[in-house]
Amino acid sequence: MRLLTCYLACLVAVVGSTRAASPDVATFRIEHKLTVTKIPAGSHEVRIWFWLPDDDDSQKVLDLRVKDAPPGYRLTRDANYGHRYLYAAIANPTSDHAAISTEFLLRRSAVSLPVDSSRAAPLTDPHRSLFAEYLRRDVPNMEVTDKVVELANQICGKETDELKQARLLFDWVTDHTDHYSKGGAAPKSSGKGSVEYCLSKKGGGCTDQHALFIALARARGIPTRLQFGTLLKPANEGKEMDPGYRCWVQYFVPNYGWVPMDIAAANTNPTKRDFYFSGLDNRRIHFSEGRNLDLAPKQDGPRLNLMIIAYIEIDGKPHESFQRILKYTEVKDNLVDRAAAL
Repeated sequence: MRLLTCYLACLVAVVGSTRAASPDVATFRIEHKLTVTKIPAGSHEVRIWFWLPDDDDSQKVLDLRVKDAPPGYRLTRDANYGHRYLYAAIANPTSDHAAISTEFLLRRSAVSLPVDSSRAAPLTDPHRSLFAEYLRRDVPNMEVTDKVVELANQICGKETDELKQARLLFDWVTDHTDHYSKGGAAPKSSGKGSVEYCLSKKGGGCTDQHALFIALARARGIPTRLQFGTLLKPANEGKEMDPGYRCWVQYFVPNYGWVPMDIAAANTNPTKRDFYFSGLDNRRIHFSEGRNLDLAPKQDGPRLNLMIIAYIEIDGKPHESFQRILKYTEVKDNLVDRAAAL
């Protein structure tokens, strides 16, 4: 099913996409470290899954090194969504901590799709069959309830054009919810990406806002998916720190393919609202996709609501004590930039 889905998406992109070639390309050298802490004495097994970058339409990994990791580590790939992890298992650990360190060279391109309803094709039943995973209504914390359906219908009214509906829903969520970083009365993040929380509190974290958009879009039959990564803010260049995470949405429009959207960015940068309806800046890393996850290899515990940065199990139970450090520098060398453009 995933192969058919990828084939259709690639075919649409080749035949009908109007993706603009953007000169806004940047190359970054990134050091990414994870330290698992407070491993109890006498533990029998520690299992670690850690974010790794991969190639996509706007991201190319030019080099990747694993500088430090437990013996026997391996790179694994999610069977449903295709993203990679660095996986390590430690039998009978003798230390109360474990470290993983990666370094990679990454080229990022800004994406801006000049979407136009007159050039988009309607979604068909075959589309919805192929993209059934991205139309699910039962994903925990992102359920399409009767309340969500009623709200989506109020927002979209009699509009049937999928691209126009996506814009109506995007504008509504942007106008009626606030990202926590705005401060003041903006609500804090729920920590779990909750539709109900976002509606009741009128905002939260990026995952709360995007969960709401996804539920509303799926209520109207528009395939959507959620991606995760990290922003590379200029003020953080050269600093060793944990910059947190950022998520964003992609929604499917025939003749355009998967269209990116960042409601949190639109909400906090109102002058760039139109851009973030169908575009992403280049100062971010894409690491993973999806929620309600089984990892690769499968974890012993229940499905993960979110896979943010890392997941650790000790003797089959989740372990939340870890530290993450990311340091980046933008590479200005013309030779590297030319090589990255190839």
